[in-house]
Amino acid sequence: MKRSGSGRIFVLLGLVLALISGVGVFYVLATAEPQATPVQTTQLVVSFQQIPGRSEISPDQIGQVEWPQTVPTPTGAFGTTADVVGKIAKNPIYPGQTINTDMVISKGDAEAQHSNAALIIEKGQVAVAIGVGLDSSVAEALQAGDRIDLIVTYNAQIQNAIQGSSQYEVSQKTLENVLVLQVGPWPRQVGEQSSQGGGSVNVLTLQMTEQDAIALRHLQNTASSYTFVLRAANDEQIFTTEPVTLEYLNKRFNFNIPGLGQ
Repeated sequence: MKRSGSGRIFVLLGLVLALISGVGVFYVLATAEPQATPVQTTQLVVSFQQIPGRSEISPDQIGQVEWPQTVPTPTGAFGTTADVVGKIAKNPIYPGQTINTDMVISKGDAEAQHSNAALIIEKGQVAVAIGVGLDSSVAEALQAGDRIDLIVTYNAQIQNAIQGSSQYEVSQKTLENVLVLQVGPWPRQVGEQSSQGGGSVNVLTLQMTEQDAIALRHLQNTASSYTFVLRAANDEQIFTTEPVTLEYLNKRFNFNIPGLGQ
């Protein structure tokens, strides 16, 4: 009987110890803070401040950020600042942009080409310069990288068998969504600033197809006047416009000019 009693005591003691252990494990699991799963990252080079187009990139303009590997890495992105410092920005680079191989060119390659203008022209396009004044340059608001439309006015002498000679004036949008490559004269050296300085802008360099460049030159030589209008950023829509004449204005705005009809 004594042996049986002792056995029961050991069994009960084991159960008590097991219960205590179970409670302890439960308490530890319940109070433990969840551990965050570490996110793998890759270092990418981004711009910390605005970098002007066709300028040399300096160390203080760029830096590295941790890019999550769960997010696709931008094509051609740089991993170290040493690969970017000293290169030439083809176009303006804005704060926060990831810098990739399409956005920059080495100084050696630029100098070998003998022209920093040719480096930034898209294939199949050409650059053409056109003179502008204060009114035709949107009060000098235009900057490299802007998109513009060209409005042209013709004042023609019309011969009519019944009424004889008469003046006919018409305005219409012609070329549209044209890229501005440069405002003012081009710098002579890669990374050098334009010689335009703080003076009035008198010339723009535009990028377009060669056929459009021919049309632009003819418009420039034959039109009575022309002006550029500035598009909103990232707006590349193509719109159809109606030619504007005195008859159009008379009908639309109800001038009631005799003989023009309504």
